[in-house]
Amino acid sequence: MPSFMRVAIVFVIGAWVLGTAIPDLNRVWQPFPSNGLSTDYDGVVISVDPQSPAALASIVPGDRILPPLPRELFRDPPPAMSFKLVHDGRVRALTLSSAPRSLTREEKIRLLALHAAFLVFLIVGSGVLLLRPSPMTWCFYLYCVFRRYGDLGFYWPGSEALFWSNYLALATLGGAGCALVMMFALRFPSDRPEGWRRALNGVATVLVVLLPAAWLYALLRVSFFGQPSQPFVNLLDWLTSVVYLGAAGVFIVTLVQSRGDQRQRLRWIVVFPIVLVMRIVAINVPSSLFSDLLAALAVSVPLAVAYAVIRRRVFDVEFAISRALVYGAITSIIAGTFLLLDWFMSKQFAATRFTLTAEIIVALAFGSSLNMLHHSVDRLVDSTLFRQRHLAEKRLARAAAAVVHAESHEAVDRFLVHEPLMAFDLTSAALFHRAEPEERFIREVAVGWSEGDPAQLGPDHPLVLHLLAQGAPVRLADVRWSSDESPFRIGSTVLAIPVLLREQVASIVLYGPHRTGADIDPDEVRSLLPLVERAGAAYDHIEAQALRARVEVLTRERDAREAEIEKMLSRMRMQRHRAAPGHPGSS
Repeated sequence: MPSFMRVAIVFVIGAWVLGTAIPDLNRVWQPFPSNGLSTDYDGVVISVDPQSPAALASIVPGDRILPPLPRELFRDPPPAMSFKLVHDGRVRALTLSSAPRSLTREEKIRLLALHAAFLVFLIVGSGVLLLRPSPMTWCFYLYCVFRRYGDLGFYWPGSEALFWSNYLALATLGGAGCALVMMFALRFPSDRPEGWRRALNGVATVLVVLLPAAWLYALLRVSFFGQPSQPFVNLLDWLTSVVYLGAAGVFIVTLVQSRGDQRQRLRWIVVFPIVLVMRIVAINVPSSLFSDLLAALAVSVPLAVAYAVIRRRVFDVEFAISRALVYGAITSIIAGTFLLLDWFMSKQFAATRFTLTAEIIVALAFGSSLNMLHHSVDRLVDSTLFRQRHLAEKRLARAAAAVVHAESHEAVDRFLVHEPLMAFDLTSAALFHRAEPEERFIREVAVGWSEGDPAQLGPDHPLVLHLLAQGAPVRLADVRWSSDESPFRIGSTVLAIPVLLREQVASIVLYGPHRTGADIDPDEVRSLLPLVERAGAAYDHIEAQALRARVEVLTRERDAREAEIEKMLSRMRMQRHRAAPGHPGSS
């Protein structure tokens, strides 16, 4: 599908599901009609709100509405409706109207949280599809969209035709959600269902069509023909639970069968089967508290999927948490300072304009000292909450200060390879030196490398070309011959850093990931740069010392030869003088 068409479809669907949620959100600020009655699909009263029209009509849980069930029973907001009710064994005719009702504070918070959670699903699902379009991500995207009715219901106080068309569409399409999850699980993460997965994928494809049709039949039977349908709905709920449970099992099998860095990338997907099992419990054992807990935990599902699908490399979750804490602390400090200043100035100088002047001065002060504030907060967070990371950075800083005093290439090589390896607990590290004049890079030191890993890198190797062009760290996941080919792999290396000597790449240092499988994060790369830069200076110093020693040797050799030549010339002059005519020694 062309990218323009894909973007257009995502935009239209997003506008539909979000636009039709606006009236529901308006209930947070405005009263809305309600009769306080809640029933199942057989017309049995489940709950009655206190002081509601249903409560004033003496309707209690356990009462039953006789068929034909009124169509307005599942209309939201409900208009006035007439029906016959069985209460205490007696049948009575009722006309139930609606009255204005306002949400409580807890209900407002819950409604806003549910809309926010669905927005996260929609945004992340759309992003995953647009960034990595495939049948697998289409399944996940449609699952995120079809959660709309199950998460938010459908509230529309306007047109009857608009309500029923959207209600039936959203409620029936929501029935396909479990089958879409199964299809996603069977294709995850490679989008290639093979073996038994292919057979189950065919079954899930059939269910994507059959389940919405079954839900449409149930809803039409209840709302348009007034026939009780709770047993059929229970059957659909049971089938949905089975499919969800099967999808959870497929996720667990995928995680168990994964290996190496793939397992590190996929491990957070375990949230998905946990949420699916909780959803099964919520379907069969309704509980408002459990539903709220499920909604809160479910937000992590799209984030875990996006992490596993979009990222080509594994990043350290601690890095994300530490950055969030740092920027959150900075934001809190700035906001808190302005709030405190505004409160103080409004109290002390309410009749003057000095408050605005003071706030401008404070804003300028924060702007000029923002880098210093960021550095201080960063150091405080890392030293208190992420001590291991802080100690690793301090170790590399000490190594960077010490390497400039090295007196041999071997000592510098050990600093570049062993110090980061030990500080960050990496799986491997290696150093390649430039070999003159062939322009090849020969491996000199390696830790954690196997015999099959390359011993040299030629001048046309894509990694060498990238390093020569950029003169800066390069991640191997970004090194490609073309956009259609997979990244080059050299052992378990994830990062390459050039060692520059007089603006030329003298050596290349290759580092593997953490032993946890996490990639080297940007902060760790910044910690490595001073060590590598000073190692280049140390190489330059060592070469300069070697050149000076060579010059001294050559100078001494020259002086010795000049002295020897001078002696030879003196002897030759003396011999000529003696052989000259008239000299007493001449014959």
